[in-house]
Amino acid sequence: MRWLPPRPPWTDVAVAALLGVTAVLEATTGDIPLTAVEMLAAGAAVVPVAWRRVWPLGVVAADLVAVAAFSPVAHNFESGYAFFAMIVVSYSVAANAKLRDAVLGAAMVAAFVLVGFAIDPGRGGAGDYLFTGVLFGGAWTLGYLIRRRGLEARVLKDKAAELERRRAEDAQRAVLAERTRIARELHDVVAHSLSVMVVQTGVVRRRLRHDRPDDSELLDEVEQTGRGAIGELRRLLGILRADDEELSLAPQPGLDRLPSLLDQMRETGLAVGMTVEGEPSALPPGVDLAAYRIVQEALTNTLRHAGRGARAEIALRWTGEAVELEVRDDGPAAGAGGNGATPGTGHGLIGMRERAALYDGTLEAGPYRRGFRVRAALPFGGGGR
Repeated sequence: MRWLPPRPPWTDVAVAALLGVTAVLEATTGDIPLTAVEMLAAGAAVVPVAWRRVWPLGVVAADLVAVAAFSPVAHNFESGYAFFAMIVVSYSVAANAKLRDAVLGAAMVAAFVLVGFAIDPGRGGAGDYLFTGVLFGGAWTLGYLIRRRGLEARVLKDKAAELERRRAEDAQRAVLAERTRIARELHDVVAHSLSVMVVQTGVVRRRLRHDRPDDSELLDEVEQTGRGAIGELRRLLGILRADDEELSLAPQPGLDRLPSLLDQMRETGLAVGMTVEGEPSALPPGVDLAAYRIVQEALTNTLRHAGRGARAEIALRWTGEAVELEVRDDGPAAGAGGNGATPGTGHGLIGMRERAALYDGTLEAGPYRRGFRVRAALPFGGGGR
């Protein structure tokens, strides 16, 4: 039902109940028992406290009206429960209301106290003002500070959530960009292989043209299909490739190009060593390219973050079922591994992980001794996702 007030938190109900218990104790232990009217006054003063966070300014007004209305018959202003209730609502209006309402609530309490002292001939001394001001002013100030601290914490939480959202979006964009780059490179691999197949098919077709015309005709169809597939690949690349990139059907690099890569790194000031274990095996072009790019990216990150003068070691292991790559450096772990601010994260590692996962491989990266280590395993027959 809309006319019913919202349900208050149970903790606030407990606070109101505690004040009610205080009123009952006053009624049963005091020198003069409270009358029914005085008990009604107590209820009117403490019940609104249950809604102190729902209607903070309204509760202040209701509490002060109850105390003022019943003061002539119940002496509420001198009652402990009323005094405590006013302290609670002074704190609550500062802790839960907007600044304008909080200041208005403080002004209402201050005016009520001043009027009460003015009409009571036994009060109004400096001690009364000091004591009351410290209690009510301290309660209001405490509530205001807690509210401000809560608002600041909420702002920091929102900022942290926003930063996390942006970080996730950046990571997603990096993944998409890296997948696009991988797709472009794999296009070059496939297109080059198709070009070789088409050329070889054409050579065989011409050799069989006179001796086996039927087979030559079939090979002609294969050759035309291959040329059509190359054309479709070029159109696909036009979608993936940036405007400033040129179409290239040249072979993509593989592990056989590692010596040249190491020479380039040494020329930039990075000392690089390499060891090979096991018997090398022929790799599918895509796996060969992925292995080369992982090593290249790891060395580039070492040069970028560890700086010149650092040393990197590459271990290439052939296990018979997979090729294992390990790149270690002796630079700062947070630098080489960072590829960003945090070890193990960053766009460089995103690309390496995408390449490894594409061929059902694994990749691990993290601090290692004084530096950073990247380890990857790529199965020979990794057909990919």
